[in-house]
Amino acid sequence: MADKFGSTSKRSSKDYLAFLDGLRAIAILSVVFYHLYGDRLPNGFLGVDVFFVISGFVVSYTVSRRYRGQSAFHFVLEFYARRFTRIMPALLLCLLVSALATFLFVPDAWLSTSISKTASSAFVGLSNIFLARGTDYFSPVTEFNPFTHTWSLGVEEQFYIVFPLLFFPWVTGPRGKRFSALVYGALAIASVAIWFHLLAANPLHAFYMPYARFWQLACGILCFQLVSRIGELTGFERHCNLAATIALIGLLATFALDFGKDSHGLENLAAVVCTTVLIGCLYYLGSDRAPHFAVLEIKPVRFVGWISYSLYLWHWPVFVIARWTIGIETTATKLAALLVAVAFSLGSYFWIETPTRRLRLLRTAPDIAVVALFLAVIAAAFFGFKLMGDNRYEIALSTVMRNRGEWYGTSPDTSPQLPGCVVVTETAEEAQFFTKGGCPGDGHNETLFVLGDSHAGAYIPLLKRFTLETGIRTVVVSTAGCPFLSLNLRRDTEPTCAHATTAGAAYIAKVAKPRDVLFLPSLRLTRLSLQWAAGSDSNTENSEQEREQAVKNAIDQLTHLSKAGLSIVFEGPKPIFRASAFRCSDWFNSMNPSCTNGFDIDRKLIENLRSPILKGYAEISAALPNIHVWDPLPTLCPQVTCSAFRNGHPLFFDGDHVTAYANSLLLENFVSEIESTISKDQAARFGM
Repeated sequence: MADKFGSTSKRSSKDYLAFLDGLRAIAILSVVFYHLYGDRLPNGFLGVDVFFVISGFVVSYTVSRRYRGQSAFHFVLEFYARRFTRIMPALLLCLLVSALATFLFVPDAWLSTSISKTASSAFVGLSNIFLARGTDYFSPVTEFNPFTHTWSLGVEEQFYIVFPLLFFPWVTGPRGKRFSALVYGALAIASVAIWFHLLAANPLHAFYMPYARFWQLACGILCFQLVSRIGELTGFERHCNLAATIALIGLLATFALDFGKDSHGLENLAAVVCTTVLIGCLYYLGSDRAPHFAVLEIKPVRFVGWISYSLYLWHWPVFVIARWTIGIETTATKLAALLVAVAFSLGSYFWIETPTRRLRLLRTAPDIAVVALFLAVIAAAFFGFKLMGDNRYEIALSTVMRNRGEWYGTSPDTSPQLPGCVVVTETAEEAQFFTKGGCPGDGHNETLFVLGDSHAGAYIPLLKRFTLETGIRTVVVSTAGCPFLSLNLRRDTEPTCAHATTAGAAYIAKVAKPRDVLFLPSLRLTRLSLQWAAGSDSNTENSEQEREQAVKNAIDQLTHLSKAGLSIVFEGPKPIFRASAFRCSDWFNSMNPSCTNGFDIDRKLIENLRSPILKGYAEISAALPNIHVWDPLPTLCPQVTCSAFRNGHPLFFDGDHVTAYANSLLLENFVSEIESTISKDQAARFGM
């Protein structure tokens, strides 16, 4: 993908293989079309596999032609000097501009958590390694990360570490040719075997890791090594024409067909095999003996191939920034994003790529000096990226970032009303602990345990202030994204979540003592929106039988906690919204289609959605003692219409998580509820 050398055939009369640019054009157009209309071209992303094969072929042919009898050291050094010259100028510029756009327009959120680390990894060619740790290429997070596409460049850059070392024997003579071909063949077989194993064992590694992609690049190398040795075989021309025709049709069909989830990598194999056969046959035939492939060599097609590297670099960050701002759902916004991407690509090709390759200084300087220069440039670019990151709050245009104190679930560990008092925070594997320190306390022996999903985490500002004001220690136990006792049977019995919630409850049962309080905030309504997409009112409800079983399960899980003397406080379901406030609060994103449903919702609808949950609470309370409900709804929605904002201040970060500002509004009522719960249950225990 990073290659657009003036490729030449083994025949000196054909110094330029125009069909390779035609294949690049097919590959890049399939990738771009997939990123705009993935449902219409389900395997368009396989254009990257095509690029890998082309890259393997081109670098093999190019370095074999450039060998002039130099030592292995100088052979490798020259290779790296040319690779740096070819790849780095356009890449570094794209990374810096994309980073600046990200810091300007993209707020911190779950949807953007992987952006910064992906970007910093991309500067050193390791973004694929970072993404392999847990970011699925087909997940929503990747669609909002402007640096996701650099994974393929990482694979190639890591491949380039070993390529010249293994290829050098090829240029040294016949024995070296056999050795190099055997080594690449053996490694290709090992790589494809590892890839097949990882498809089931670790799909992320199968997708991102260089050892799982090596076979695709090796196919290009082996293709060159084979066709450069076969010579003019009698009768081979007719077979090669037929094979190339079938391969081209097969490649296009592979892009268009949906192989399904259980394809076991068949589509990747098909794309690589078709590309390898096509390159090998067209290289052997030449345009004079394959006239029906002339479409690959016409100038407009070749031009797309020439700019394919720049277009690959720029199309994705442009699409992603558009997704964060104006949206990219309509035909008009897709076209606008495409035109901007093409404009950046043309600028990169004509003003960065081409002038750099032709720069006399780089062409005449010693290879070691060129390598050293680019290493220094990479370091300088990375420093520039870090400098922008360190000042991202100052340069951000996003109101969320500029007013982060109101939006994010963070708060200072002190309070002006309590001079000298601080919240001491400790974090362990099982929980996070907040205690009051630095000033005289009230001598409370009780502990407030908080068990729940990310909605428990959204109350951190409130919980810290609660500890400061009451002196009651707070222990927050996260259930790893799973609601605790959602009263939705399917969610509560899902194996992964059942394990997380059971482990959290077991930890609290082990360390809690009588008179402690257990607060259970979690999302118990079905979301009307997601951070990455507009929602609808199609709420998935339990049947009455399922609801009753979910309540019975909740009683069973809470019985041992109730018998241990804990007071249990459920959170009354909060309002939920059809759009994410953090994505829609600025002039540059307010018209995004994900924001069209707005930030207002009828309170009657919320009451109807809450009704089965509140009914479940009542049934649990009838079965167990010391069950209470703290309801934030009256504070968050005092009117007939619930809003995600109040007087310009955000109450909700996305469609259902409260902001730090909302925490401040809820604090007084929450403190009163917990203190009242402790007093009532203590009085009941002693018969007062």
